[in-house]
Amino acid sequence: MLNSFADNISNLKREFQSVVREELSGVKEDVGSLKNELKKVRLQSEEMWFSAPATVTETDKGIFVRSICQDISFPFTLTNTTQRRILGKFRNPPNENAPEKKLQEFFMRQCTALGSLDSTKLMVHDTHSTPLLNTRKPDFVLIPKEWPLDSLNVVAVGEIRKQSGNGFSNADVGHAISFGEKVLQIQPRRSFVYVLLTDCIDICMFKVTKANEAKGQFRFSYGRISLQTLTFNTTNNPPTGWKHLVTIMECTHDDLGWVDPSLNFGTNTVNLVRSINTGRTSVVYEGKDNDNNRVVVKIAKEPIYLSCFKTEKNGLNKLSTKNSPHLQKLLHGSENNLVTTPLCSKVNHLQKKDIGDIIKTLKMVHLYYNRVHMDLRKYNFLRDDDGHIVIIDWGYSVTKDKTGSFAGALEVMPDYILESLIKGEQITYSPRIDLICCVRTFYLMFHKPTNADIKRISFNGAFDTKSKAQKLLNFWSNHVKTNLWKNLYKQAYDLNTKN
Repeated sequence: MLNSFADNISNLKREFQSVVREELSGVKEDVGSLKNELKKVRLQSEEMWFSAPATVTETDKGIFVRSICQDISFPFTLTNTTQRRILGKFRNPPNENAPEKKLQEFFMRQCTALGSLDSTKLMVHDTHSTPLLNTRKPDFVLIPKEWPLDSLNVVAVGEIRKQSGNGFSNADVGHAISFGEKVLQIQPRRSFVYVLLTDCIDICMFKVTKANEAKGQFRFSYGRISLQTLTFNTTNNPPTGWKHLVTIMECTHDDLGWVDPSLNFGTNTVNLVRSINTGRTSVVYEGKDNDNNRVVVKIAKEPIYLSCFKTEKNGLNKLSTKNSPHLQKLLHGSENNLVTTPLCSKVNHLQKKDIGDIIKTLKMVHLYYNRVHMDLRKYNFLRDDDGHIVIIDWGYSVTKDKTGSFAGALEVMPDYILESLIKGEQITYSPRIDLICCVRTFYLMFHKPTNADIKRISFNGAFDTKSKAQKLLNFWSNHVKTNLWKNLYKQAYDLNTKN
């Protein structure tokens, strides 16, 4: 039965063209109907990094920040630097009708001139078209001279927005602040960051500080440095806003709150090299150990997710003893971080051998370790340097055949699980859940409904799971119509990995 299941999936390459012609147009149209709903879910999944639990829009965020923000003095001794050259004085900025592109170009020209001064230690980098903070694109970041442009090296972050008659809007403030919070998310040991907001005429700054709350979620406090003039007038006396900017550029990274991104495990030190990805529960990095070996470092985004880390750590401790090339090996771990190997890359196309390896590995885990993964979306299948498919992310895994609440990859769950969730019932963690999740993940990978943006959506009881389950049940009933996919689903449902 197991071989038949894997062989049938491998035949998808031959069947794919005919299946696409029959179904793909319907997939794009109907999956597209879920786009707005799922986008809302992704916004909500970021709420725990917002200051107010109900904050979703940039305007809401700006209103909230302004309501609790404390006025603070500029915290550094103002620079004595002067600028003799015109370039770098922010004179003659684009008028209020100029497109933001012109503002961006003007600001970067002035900052490049300031960066050439011997006194400045930081460079301003143009990142408005670069997803530097994972998928987020701040207009600019400040990074020490000679350091590579990487999210782990960001010392301060900024946005360029036009002022209205009443100054910067709530949306402008909320937008800028969100980048500061993102920096603190990516740099987990850091406690505060400065955020700059400017229209090339005036400049204001915010200090975003991270703190814990009793409920186990990170919250932030905010300090606001008042709006000051950035542009030189006809005299050569530097305005206060200009002094603020240049002083920040003359600060060291330590002065501005940057912390060396490393973790210690006894005598072992793991240095974070770069941010790889940000998921719902964690930020993932490439790291290097004492022997310069590349490793994967996973750090919890919020204390509320520590239970997932405990589950994954316990699971990997057991799975690592198998020495399977298709499972991660746990090297180090603590309450809020895990260090594993191998470092892998994303999988864009499945090979015939991958299918068999996935099914056999799941069978072994089900039979000998009594675990059901529950989160088998495409992002949790990676490939190592030797070409092996690797199953990752066991934080939602559960004990086989136990009954409980739901957490995992809702978008690829079996119909009967979706129906149970709609009814508000608990579910039994059967091995067939993993197998059907695989089939549905393969379906999405083959059809690639990119226009629908179905990706990275996990539900753990924090959202309206019932309505989302109903929409997904409708989606699957409208799309798995060919005999090929129906047979694969049935085989996965009937497949008994207990034998």
